[in-house]
Amino acid sequence: MANAQVTITKDNSFGTNGTVTIPGVGSNNYPLLIPNIHSTFQGNKIFVSYPSATSSETQFIRLNSDGSPDNTFGTNGNILIPYFEAYYFYANNDFFLTTGNKKYLSDGQPDTSFSEAAMQATNWQYKIGLSDGKIFFRDDTGFYKFLSDGTPDSSYGTNGAMAINAAVAGDPNGNSTYEFFFNKGNALYEYIYPSAGQSNIRKVDINTGNLDASYGQGGYAQITNSNVPSGASHGYSVQASQNDGSMINILNDSNNIYFTKTNTQGNLDLSIGANGVITGSKSFSYNGSSYEVGDDQLLPYSNLLFVPAENSAQELGIACYSLTGNNVTINNNTFYPLAGTSFTSQRYVFVKDNYIYVIHDNNISRFVIQQQVLSAKEISDKNTNVHVTNPFKDTISIHADEPVKEIEIADMNGKILVKGKALSLDTSSLLIGTYFIKIHMESGKVVSKKVLKN
Repeated sequence: MANAQVTITKDNSFGTNGTVTIPGVGSNNYPLLIPNIHSTFQGNKIFVSYPSATSSETQFIRLNSDGSPDNTFGTNGNILIPYFEAYYFYANNDFFLTTGNKKYLSDGQPDTSFSEAAMQATNWQYKIGLSDGKIFFRDDTGFYKFLSDGTPDSSYGTNGAMAINAAVAGDPNGNSTYEFFFNKGNALYEYIYPSAGQSNIRKVDINTGNLDASYGQGGYAQITNSNVPSGASHGYSVQASQNDGSMINILNDSNNIYFTKTNTQGNLDLSIGANGVITGSKSFSYNGSSYEVGDDQLLPYSNLLFVPAENSAQELGIACYSLTGNNVTINNNTFYPLAGTSFTSQRYVFVKDNYIYVIHDNNISRFVIQQQVLSAKEISDKNTNVHVTNPFKDTISIHADEPVKEIEIADMNGKILVKGKALSLDTSSLLIGTYFIKIHMESGKVVSKKVLKN
């Protein structure tokens, strides 16, 4: 992939010229945003909060995918909640929970059937919504499950509570804290401060309260090996897929950054880079300005890794690497500034679908990612006699010399978004970007191709 190319452009269909400005207040002139992708997006909607004019309340705002206020949420896309109840929040597509253990429905209205009393004794910062609608908490000594109405789930532990093994309990003196960032089934993945065992990442079985000893090295993820200098520190790990427990890790020393991948078994994936390690530059130069990579953010996208960096003027840019370890050019440059994303107080960067979102102070900017598409020779394979419209817009057409059984279009993570049997499919619901199309023939043959919507 040494000659790979990525194009990143400001999405002018979002807000005004690619940016939405959210009104801030005085010195708090920025959204009070918790940098967690599942709490920032509700489906294709964007969910942020910031202090109100009196600073005694928090204003939540939800935006449509084009950056306009979502008028189905609260009043003109806004609701107000007492400040102390909403400093942190957890959100999914159906509801959000606040610091004060209040539950609000997807329309922004309080869930009046929700009982918050049982939750008041739990640590509000560490809670997640499960796929079955239940709510999971953890504190220093136990795990807790609640039904969607806020009452304890009596089928879990003892009246909804599970004592946890001392090896995974928090330290009441503050010497070790935890933050979970992903769950799948009965597995909970936690980030530990400071590092414990083999790494900062551990896997806990929520049905037993014990470390999963079959994971990695005694329940802890392997994030490094001898190919990473011994002095390199573990900066950040990010979930590599919404569908499994794999993760990409970033480590750094004074000279370089290093990327590794932990697979679903908790072991280092040796197939990426050189013996499981990608070595990247910690500094970049663009038009005479020097940009430095921090250790706090890493953005996996399909088979690529985007890495934000900033200069002394607090302007943001981005570099890109393939999983083979090569630097991937962005707009024909090894490093590319993201125009109009300078910040004063804070910034967060997310990749979702085919977009890069930059939260900078009280602004949200969006950029479109386009990967290099296959050549005409690759799209029209004479051995399979299948031709696909590429690039495509709101419809995609398929021509084949043998009967087609079914067609699937998936995103770069493999999630199927469009499915049908017709040789012309409606793709108006798809965002601009790169997709995989899989064509199943009646004969049993399957043809897969990469295509671009523009």
